[in-house]
Amino acid sequence: MTGIRSLAGRVRILDGRSSLVVGAGIQLTTDLVLTCWHVVDDGSGADQPGLLVDTPSHPDTRVAAEVTWSKGVGPTGDGDLAVLRCATPLPSAPATLADRGDDEFDVRIVGFSAITPASVTVMARAVGPVDASTGWRQLDRISSATPAIDRGFSGSGVYDSAGAVVGMVLARISVGQQVVGWMLPVGQWSALLPPGLRPAVARATPRPAPAPPTFAQKTALARLLEEIPVLRHPDSRQLVIQSLPSHISRMVNPFGPLGLDMFGLIRTSLEYEDGIAALYRVLLLTEGSASKPLRAFRDLAESLGLLTGTEDNR
Repeated sequence: MTGIRSLAGRVRILDGRSSLVVGAGIQLTTDLVLTCWHVVDDGSGADQPGLLVDTPSHPDTRVAAEVTWSKGVGPTGDGDLAVLRCATPLPSAPATLADRGDDEFDVRIVGFSAITPASVTVMARAVGPVDASTGWRQLDRISSATPAIDRGFSGSGVYDSAGAVVGMVLARISVGQQVVGWMLPVGQWSALLPPGLRPAVARATPRPAPAPPTFAQKTALARLLEEIPVLRHPDSRQLVIQSLPSHISRMVNPFGPLGLDMFGLIRTSLEYEDGIAALYRVLLLTEGSASKPLRAFRDLAESLGLLTGTEDNR
């Protein structure tokens, strides 16, 4: 499957005086937008005047908005929330919200960094349990081949593979050489938002796990990988493996014969949730979507329930 996923509920927030993008938000209803307070705070201690919001599906329709509620979150107010009320209904669909609990899974986030001319899409992984003291959930960069959460992502929705918002980006920090982000999961929103501003949140129902691939199916997947040019040369093969999430790449030895390497790569990827999806995304970046062998691999993986059909969409 190809095309661009709309990721319903995405909102840009703009300064009404300069039309500069100040951050992102999540459309909760026809006229309510959730974001971070520091996105709409100009530092003066008062609400930033003249806010505008627009959506990717209607970029030419800008709607005036004002802060209707705000609150610090976390034990020392390290995070902050704000709800904007739009003067007129937004011409787009609100986000679908899902509570994923402590599941570990890959997510997609779109932010508006001040140093880039366009929006930036980040692939990350929700890891670890919800923190007991803050209610936050950690977001890890999925690969060195993809960008990390940066300034301009605060208030952005965190989307799962089904296109549901599972949280909102709240904060980021550099830890050593790595950038760590946090989201406020939707499971925490009801306890923080006032009753009149609480959106409907669905408890995500896990999809039934597909039957494990047979030896013959693993072999078929491995043979399709053998046909992908970027995997045929040892140097580029090693680069692909190094670009996988570290918990997968460290388990793969890329220095054997091609056939054994590819079977080992398939076998290792199948040991992890979203392992095949992570492998496909790296190949998509390095080989390109026009590759016929990669499309054949994708089609077989989809037929086996190892890909959802959304991984091509950015």
